[in-house]
Amino acid sequence: MKSHHSQEQGQGLVEYALILVLVAIVVMGILTILGPQVGEVYSRVTVALSSGDGPITGITAERTGHGAGNDVTVQVTVSEDTTVTIKDSQSGQTRTMSCSSSCHHTFTGVGHSGGTVTATAEGGGMSSGYGAQGS
Repeated sequence: MKSHHSQEQGQGLVEYALILVLVAIVVMGILTILGPQVGEVYSRVTVALSSGDGPITGITAERTGHGAGNDVTVQVTVSEDTTVTIKDSQSGQTRTMSCSSSCHHTFTGVGHSGGTVTATAEGGGMSSGYGAQGS
């Protein structure tokens, strides 16, 4: 009788382990899908809280077809002539340029994952996210 009882406990533990594995797989899938969007929102909130009103009024970042989708084109709009520094979170590439009304730059070979581009200028900054290659 004792042997039958321990087998039932072992079966219960295996069932709990399978449920935990299933939950972990679902959570990883959700984070893979929503990760770049969550990162973008986090970056925007961080920049908004840490900086005052600066000359940057908008930023977009999107993958281009060049480099098999490994390039990201960034468009920055500003309210006045200023020097803007943009940085890609995934590749670590940085570019500083002069902007008057708007400017753009293409980061090449950024990688396959999603990322965030942050533009900063005197007095503030903004961020924009881009999805993983093929998404």
